[in-house]
Amino acid sequence: MMGGWIRQWMFVLMAGQWCAPLLTATAADEDPSHEKALARAERSAAIAGYSLSKVHRWLHERCLPAIDPKTHLYLAQRPGGRYGSMADEWNYRDTAADCYPFAVWAAYFVDRQVLEGPMRQILEAEQRLCNRLDRLPVTYDVARGEQVPMPLDAVVFGASEYAKDGLTPIVELTGKDAWFDRLRGIVEDIFRHAPVDTPYGKIPSTNLEVNGELLQVLPRLYTMTGRRRYLDWAHRLADYYLNPGGFVPARLSDHGCEIIGGLGLLLAIDSVADREHFDRYRPHVRFMLDEILRRGTNSDGIIIAQLQPAPGPHDDVILRDGWGYDYVAFLDYDMATGEGRYRRQVAFALSNLLKPRYENFNWDHNSLDNIADSVEGGLYLLNRVPVPEGLRWADREIARHLVDSSQPLETARLWDTHKLDSNTIRTVLIHAMLHTRNTTLDPWRRDLKLGAAPLDGGLAVVIQASRSYRGKLVFDIPRHRLYLGFTKDWPRMNTVPEWFTVEPDDTMYVVQDLTAQTVGKCTGRQLHEGLPVEVQAGRPLRLTVTRP
Repeated sequence: MMGGWIRQWMFVLMAGQWCAPLLTATAADEDPSHEKALARAERSAAIAGYSLSKVHRWLHERCLPAIDPKTHLYLAQRPGGRYGSMADEWNYRDTAADCYPFAVWAAYFVDRQVLEGPMRQILEAEQRLCNRLDRLPVTYDVARGEQVPMPLDAVVFGASEYAKDGLTPIVELTGKDAWFDRLRGIVEDIFRHAPVDTPYGKIPSTNLEVNGELLQVLPRLYTMTGRRRYLDWAHRLADYYLNPGGFVPARLSDHGCEIIGGLGLLLAIDSVADREHFDRYRPHVRFMLDEILRRGTNSDGIIIAQLQPAPGPHDDVILRDGWGYDYVAFLDYDMATGEGRYRRQVAFALSNLLKPRYENFNWDHNSLDNIADSVEGGLYLLNRVPVPEGLRWADREIARHLVDSSQPLETARLWDTHKLDSNTIRTVLIHAMLHTRNTTLDPWRRDLKLGAAPLDGGLAVVIQASRSYRGKLVFDIPRHRLYLGFTKDWPRMNTVPEWFTVEPDDTMYVVQDLTAQTVGKCTGRQLHEGLPVEVQAGRPLRLTVTRP
């Protein structure tokens, strides 16, 4: 009988790992609010199910074959290369920073055995083969079996890219694991070998992108470890830019906008960790953000590629895909100060995305990556400012361009492994987690569909399968607090937003199986470890999870 396993499981008395029975459900499954949420969850299941299954295909049919069997390095393609024409090197500016992390994300969400096996082997291999200056790595030529000598500025650039774009997204999901140790080691050695003298101490580079990337990493390392040196290094970089006064980056798009998000996140962390620096930086950051709005937006509120000399709006200039990344700092400012100064502006920009001008829009160089980056930035904002027009825009762009869900799953063209398509994997997974509310099924199978929708402070969940399925429904936890040590879920990039989480302790949740018409109580710890579920072929399992 469909739902039988979960029903039997609920009727085992609480013994540290099982849910306790409460009663037999009667009219609860006829509650109009439940039915509305369940209908929404069913629509989300179709969206997320296709995306996750396509990612599963990509992981096994494209990603795993790209691992070199001798070195265990991941040899992603070069952009434009055909499948089978793999790169002959592992480098840090592209492969480690943009390709590897989202292969890890794919394994995390759809195949944990790959995460614990090949993905860890890649991490071990790149350290063994590529470290050159203490823990700072260089490119490895697989064909020659040797490291490629590089000047220090190139080493630092690749290392900062790997730290911010490669390792940080993994650490956001895995916490203090081996990837965290690698992140910490690289950042420490970047500053150990910092060559640039400033009035505030040595810094690694004068490159705005490098320093912006480090400003996004260092606050995380500080809150994860409590080690003051990480915050001091962040202040050293912020002082270099802010203390002279009037700082506004000219480039508001990728390879320039990193400093905006970095200063925003540092201000947020300083609002708790260092009020003296917070009070000093606050007017400088506000000036920067105000100038961006004054001289760097179009009439729809979308941030343009380059700061203009004159006030806007500027509708006759180039737009780029980093607009959403920039606005993350505006939300950090609002949360840190309590002013509510910029939220309305963010909502205004999101509300305009459904306009015809942004349909099939070429944000940057006519690749999937330009859409992927634009949608990624939008999703970070929509997690905080859920504007309906923006959510519909994200769904449309994902379905039409990034996933192409109109094609049969088993024959659909897969993404390649180069960085432009790997960034697409990243955004597809962030979007899928919006539609599952961060729940996952373990193990994942390609015939599965999983969706969730908000319900009374909890969730309505729908699971479907074309063949009978047994597995675990796993719930996310407040990673911002438990992994990163944040006091608040500060807006940030290089993460999977938290759409719904449970406390992994003895906090109680009511789980109602509307199919079997049973109700039980579970702890958050049990939900995070995984709720056993059984689904019969062709018949959906419908659950609600709420607080008592």
